[in-house]
Amino acid sequence: MSTCGILFDFDGTLANTTPLILATFHKTLGHFAPDRTFTDQDIINTFGLPLRQGLAELTGQQDEGVIDKMTEYYRHFNFAWHDDMIRPFPGVKEGLAALHAARIPLVIVTSKFRQSCLRGLNCLGLAEYIDGIIGCQECTAHKPDPEPMEKGLELLGVPASRCLCVGDSPYDLVSGKAAGCKTVKVNWTSFTPEFFAEFVEPDYTIDTLKELLHILP
Repeated sequence: MSTCGILFDFDGTLANTTPLILATFHKTLGHFAPDRTFTDQDIINTFGLPLRQGLAELTGQQDEGVIDKMTEYYRHFNFAWHDDMIRPFPGVKEGLAALHAARIPLVIVTSKFRQSCLRGLNCLGLAEYIDGIIGCQECTAHKPDPEPMEKGLELLGVPASRCLCVGDSPYDLVSGKAAGCKTVKVNWTSFTPEFFAEFVEPDYTIDTLKELLHILP
């Protein structure tokens, strides 16, 4: 097993940040697009994309200056609410501990900034199990492009054929599959099965992280 590795998404996969992200999006969209209505599922369908892209797709905004202002507004409230609203998923800490004990290198590939991800890991007591983080600032292209997962593979130091890509978003798995990894969907995803199926068919679906020990390539 020591030659295997796992690439994890963070938000919605290792950390339950869905209430935080929804609250911050609704606050931001209510300020910048007060005459429009956005459902939770509208917002969820952008999870896994870079923030700027998600805001642009939801609002149809193309002005980079306005997107800058929306992004700054979003990050202000997300930062302020983060520690009070981030929550663990059941079994994630135990699963990461078991993988770490089995000496499986674990890297997070996220569309957020590395420091924001590290803050979340520390809030949930998960940082000790993670061997590295690829954040948005390390990449020129973002999920669903393969570049983030390819950067993760470089950090892991294992070939794609020996790596699993684990996520809650179809964009995670499209990126991982394009990079050559086997893909794993977590069953606690907020995406509907119908939306997920429009993008990718995962190689595996799991109910707990400990199941990964039995499907490592």
